[in-house]
This record gives sequence, C-alpha cells and structure tokens, in this order.
Amino acid sequence: MQAISEEKIQEIRNSADIVSIISNYIPLKMQGKNYFGVCPFHDDHKPSMSVSKERQLFKCFVCNKGGNVFNFVKDFENITYIEAVVKVANMVGIPISYTPIRKNDEKYKLDYEIMAFTTSIYQNNLNSKEGLEAKEYLAKRNITNDIIKEFKIGYALDDNKYLYNVLTKKNYNIDKLEELGLINKDGLTGYDKFQNRIMIPITNLDGEPVGFTGRIFHGEDTAKYINTKETTIYKKGHIIFNYYNALPYIREEKSAILVEGNMDAIRMYSSGVKNVLALMGTAITKEQIEILKKLRVPIILMLDNDNAGEIATNNIGDELIKNNLPIKVVRLSKAKDPDEYIVSYGIEAFVDTIKNSQSYLDYKLEYLKNNKNLTNTMELVSYIKDVLKLLDSTDNLTKEITLKKISDEYNLDYDMLKKEVNFKTEIKKDEIPQLKAKKNKYKVCVDNILYYLMSDSKYIKIFNKKLGFLKYVDERNLVNEIEYYIGLFGKINLADFLSYAEGVDSITNRVKDVVSNVTLEELDEDTFMDYLNILNQILMKENINEIREKINKSTDINEQIENINKQIDLAKKIIDKKKEV
Repeated sequence: MQAISEEKIQEIRNSADIVSIISNYIPLKMQGKNYFGVCPFHDDHKPSMSVSKERQLFKCFVCNKGGNVFNFVKDFENITYIEAVVKVANMVGIPISYTPIRKNDEKYKLDYEIMAFTTSIYQNNLNSKEGLEAKEYLAKRNITNDIIKEFKIGYALDDNKYLYNVLTKKNYNIDKLEELGLINKDGLTGYDKFQNRIMIPITNLDGEPVGFTGRIFHGEDTAKYINTKETTIYKKGHIIFNYYNALPYIREEKSAILVEGNMDAIRMYSSGVKNVLALMGTAITKEQIEILKKLRVPIILMLDNDNAGEIATNNIGDELIKNNLPIKVVRLSKAKDPDEYIVSYGIEAFVDTIKNSQSYLDYKLEYLKNNKNLTNTMELVSYIKDVLKLLDSTDNLTKEITLKKISDEYNLDYDMLKKEVNFKTEIKKDEIPQLKAKKNKYKVCVDNILYYLMSDSKYIKIFNKKLGFLKYVDERNLVNEIEYYIGLFGKINLADFLSYAEGVDSITNRVKDVVSNVTLEELDEDTFMDYLNILNQILMKENINEIREKINKSTDINEQIENINKQIDLAKKIIDKKKEV
C-alpha cells in the first residue's frame, strides 16, 4: 500500500470529486444535498446508494457497501486498492509513478520479454519492403496506420528461418522459443511457426503480448488463421481479445459488444465502434465470464450469422444469464460477420443494428421456434413448455408480459398459462420477518463512536476526556491509529483515513466493519456525548455484574468486603454520570 506515499494518496483523493468519478460508472441524480444512484454492488432496482459531495463518501442503505472514491473504483472494477488509486489519479490528471507487482512477474519475465521483442520484429517487417503487400491488404480493409500501431499489427516474412535466426542470435534458448509457440524444433535447429502472414498480437488484460494470430492475405489454399498454442503465459480461456484497448470505451458507452474473431474486433474498432471484445471462437469459459462480470455493463452478443454462430449465441447467452449478466443480441442479416457487414453496408447501417439490438428473452423466444412446425399441436405444446421453462428464472413483470403475448399470439387461455408458471411472492420490505438477532448494544455504540473519531479530530479529545477506554483489542488498536494519524497530519476526515487504513493490517477489517454498519449523515457533539454516556453505563453495569459474581463465588469475608466497596464506588460513579447528563 505504501508504495505510494500517504501524502500523495491524499492529494489524489482531494483532487477527485467522488460525484464526478462515480458518475463515470453509474447515473447519479441529486436529491436534497446528496446524490443517489442504483447500487452496482447488489441487485438494486431503486436508487439506494447515496453519494455525499460534502463528505466525499458513498453509502448503500441496502447492502451497506460504502467508503471513499478509491473504495468505489476498487469494488466496481474488482481491482486492488492501489490499482484503484492509480486509476483515479489518471482520471484527474495527476502524474503518478507506480508499477504494480504481479504474481509470477519474475518467473515469467523472460517469456514476456521474448513476446514483446517478437512483436517489435513483426512490426518492423510490416514497414519493410517485404511487408508492403501485407500493408496494402490492410489498407484495402480500412485498417489505418494508427490502428496498425495501436494493435501492434505486424508481418511474418516468407522465410522459415528469419525469426529463428534473430531470436537465437540474442541467445534466447531454442526450447523456450518452442515453448512459446514461436518456432518448431527440427533436431538441433528450428524453423519459424508463422510465415508469410499478417501477425495480430494477442494481449493479456494488461495489454502485454502473450500470443499471436497469423492471417493469410493472398488467398492461399491453407488455414486462414493460425493461433499460438497455449503456453505458460497464454491461456486462451483466460483472455478476451481487445480487452485492454476497449476498456475505456466500454465504460464510456456503458456496454460491451462481444464478437467471435479478432479481425471483426479490429474492423469495428477502426470504424469507430470501440467498445468491442472478441472471444476468438464460439465457446466461453468461466474465467472469461468472470472478466465480463467485472465490467458491470450489458453484453451485446454479435456472433457470426451462420449455424455455428446461432448455436453459440444461444449457448453463450444461457451461460451469461445464469451468471446474472444483462444481455442483448444482434443477429446480422445478409452478411456472415461484422467485418463483412461493414464492408457491404457501411458503418452507419452497422451502428443502427447495434441500436436496435433485442433483449435476450426476445431472441430466445424466436430461437425456440427453430425446427418447429407451430401449426402442429404437439410441436406447439413443446414450444410453449420451453417458453414456460425459460420464464421460470425471470421476474414477475417479465412473466406477466410474455404470457400475455403468448396468450394473444396462439389464442391460449392466459389463466391456464399462468398456473403453469411459478410466480415469486414479493414481500414488502416492512413485511420481511426480523430473523436476525438484535445488534449488540455495546457494538452499536462503539461503531458509532469510532465513526465519529475517524471523521473529525475534535472528537478524540472529547473521547479521551469522557471515556478513554474500549474493551477489545481491535477497538483500542483503531483508536491508537486514529491518534497516530492525527499526530502525523494534524487533522482527520473519514475519506482520507479510509485510504490510510488500507495499509494498516491491524485495523483494515475493523474500519470496513464500522463503515458498513454506521449510516450517519450528520455529526454533532450532543449525539456523540449520548453514545459516550450510553457506553459508559454499559461498561459500568458489566463491572457491577462481574463484582457481584465474584462476591457470590467468594468464601473469604475480607475479599467479599473489598468487592462490596468496589460496587459502592461504581454506584457513586453512575450517579455522578447521570447528573452530568
């Protein structure tokens, strides 16, 4: 955490308006003095997340997620806290020098080095005399020089020893080159895996080349594409093509378009549709689904317009729905894929198809009709059963609308259809049984007191004068760190202290616990004093009970007298405290 100084983190947070930053992720609307939006951290249908411009904090009143601007970015993007600090710094234009340390960086350092160097070789080849024809081919497909540079597109020479010779002259081990899928071994020597092909680097989520797609451009009677085999740093199922480049545009457009091939993605990107990702195939893995979930945006499936693409749309769509991702579908007509569609009909027509994407439910209702003769009674029954099964996982409103549509379309009794579907009983919030035990009164008081102490330095003085003690070690550790922080910076506010707490293991969890449990909008001394007085009475009562227990257990008359005197002293203190109140 302290790879970036606490002063620098404070500078970044003070420069980042939390309302502006969060507005880049979700819509916010002002209500009173705060802003509200639909919480992205639970299945929220009403704006339950409050964002305070004055205090630079956010808080969801349903799931209790809360914190400062870094906490929001961290949780929204599923990144580390320090990565969130760097991302926010970039958003507000504060230069920051920080290189995250990844797992296995040292272990695979050579692999990344070789792949980066090979990428530069292919790039140089494309700009040479030998690469002229390949570059002309790209130009005909409207792949500009800017796009070539952005995607680091290159060319593998029509020479089966060129890359082998360059890499071995740099003393890269031949076994390592084969392991990375760059050469094929032939005895003690080797030859290039890719020859006379346009080379498209496949990058990981951090934008580093880990593999290649080699594409023919002469129309040779051979495989159109050759991809790098899986290696130590390239696991196809863990990567989505163009993720690194597309990420800012996905945030901007608040959607991600998922296509099959990387050339489709490049063509769309070069045409201005930049929120595009490619699976490089017709299957999706659980790792890729997790990557898509982190985006927290609707996914628009735009797979090839053939039978394989239709099946893939259905299969991938079902998997995404199971994982609660919002999905839309575009099925291109009169063209096999996005690349062909843009060439044939232009970018404006293509953008219109995206705007007119259909919900996954509407797509699925049509898909279920495939290969069914709905004038045949038994096939119609089969179709209706499939639809009813599909509706089982949807919300009540969707069920209602769809059943009415089916009822009208096929002249079926609505009430009969409704009986076949499981409508969920929706319980109002105030009708939910209170199954959870009441919160511990001591903990409620302490959490609120700690919240005050982290929010303003004046409260630590009052605390030390009126109480000065908490029962448990984690609470005392937090109070000590608060005092230390105030000693360092002369003041304290919750937004800054949350950042500091991320770097102190002994208090991190307790601070998060307090922020989750406390929902104070206003802070005032009278309320703080109330919490202190209540806590003081709780502690005194506990002391009396402990002394009584000792009296009851003790058989020594002197010890009993001593404990009774202690009880009298405590009783006097309680009376004095009540007079103060």
